[in-house]
Amino acid sequence: MTRSKESILKSVAQTACGLLALAAIGTTGCHQHLVSSAAHAVPAHRLDPELFACSREALGPLPYATLGQPKPAAHRIAAGDTLSVYVFGVFPPNEDETPVQQRTQAVNQRYYPPRGSVVAPTTGLPIQVDADGSITLPIIGRLDVNGLTMAETIERITSRLIEEEVVQEGKERVTVDLLIPRVKRVVVLREDTPNTQVALVSPQAVDEIHRGSGEVIDLPIYENDVLHALASTGGLPGTDAARELYVIRASAGLNNSFISGGQLQSIVSGGEGGQCNAGVIRIPLAGCPCDNLPFTQEDVILEEGDVVYIPRRNEYFISGGLLPGGRVPLPRDQDVDVIEAIALASGSAGGPLGRDGSVLAGGTPGYLREPSRVLILRTLSDGRQMTIRCDLDRAMKDPKERIRILPDDVVMLQQKPGGAFFNGFLNYFSGDSILVAFTRE
Repeated sequence: MTRSKESILKSVAQTACGLLALAAIGTTGCHQHLVSSAAHAVPAHRLDPELFACSREALGPLPYATLGQPKPAAHRIAAGDTLSVYVFGVFPPNEDETPVQQRTQAVNQRYYPPRGSVVAPTTGLPIQVDADGSITLPIIGRLDVNGLTMAETIERITSRLIEEEVVQEGKERVTVDLLIPRVKRVVVLREDTPNTQVALVSPQAVDEIHRGSGEVIDLPIYENDVLHALASTGGLPGTDAARELYVIRASAGLNNSFISGGQLQSIVSGGEGGQCNAGVIRIPLAGCPCDNLPFTQEDVILEEGDVVYIPRRNEYFISGGLLPGGRVPLPRDQDVDVIEAIALASGSAGGPLGRDGSVLAGGTPGYLREPSRVLILRTLSDGRQMTIRCDLDRAMKDPKERIRILPDDVVMLQQKPGGAFFNGFLNYFSGDSILVAFTRE
């Protein structure tokens, strides 16, 4: 005997009530914790984007000319310069012909010396400027030339020759030229990949194998700056490096303590804000428009033994919840909002369970209602943690809900209580169960 319609509906109602009771019991455990976490989270549309870091797409490049230095109109002599000095009949003695020096240097670097290996011939004999800025010449002895131009040096040598009655006034023939300019030897350490071949990897693949590069270069005076150091060692940092670099002074008296990555990031020009290492200067290569540069002209000039350090970029967000757990790299120059982050984490903001339609192939009707809530755990600059709640249904039409994802964010895709109950209800009343409920006697 078949059952009446009233008895069938009564059976379904009783089963539904039982499911509601089970759902109520379940909310006292893990589900209650999730709902509580979401209730105490800050809605994304209430947050001002200016509270967090400047948008990556809004960053402007640094005026790269500020990484160099102006070249003076005339070379100023200092320790390390090699001069060619010629005094007719005196230096060299008993020399009727003018000595000619060929300024040559083997080319073993990509850029220096400029204009090839042979610069040009010059007259005179080579004299190197000592550490105290003086040179030694026959008869007149030591002569201080520190800070003088070539023309001023000729006048000083001529005056000393006349004072010592070595030559007659009006008959002197003195020539001074720059044979080899002084150089500053610096080290450039780069953690970006020097290989020009770029390999694309899947979004969840984290490259843990990385090779950097390092070069020791000699920068001629007036070109001993960050601009020329970058140009001679591969150019601007690649996309696997941060858009910043650090100048570590050799003469700053750094202590022997290790510094963490957070301390390195906090140290600014001149050591302000970092008491432990005042000789570390941070130079950003991009910044928010209209912001002042956090370094000075003196900061980009490199001295003997300085180190230019280009760090590797380590910017990831963590995916979890209904998303496959992973550590997903963030693009360097583009912003990623919450919906794009779900897609990068191999999810789908509009698909079942945050996945593509393939999950329905072997699933049940309980996978029909897609998740529409995202919790973002974000660590603030002062170390505190903020929980941000995003409504994906609202994000489809409200740009304020599509919050930007920052490095080290934890992005967890979840079901709302109503959606979780709906999916559980459909899972309980699968197609076979409903058919049995309506056909059993």
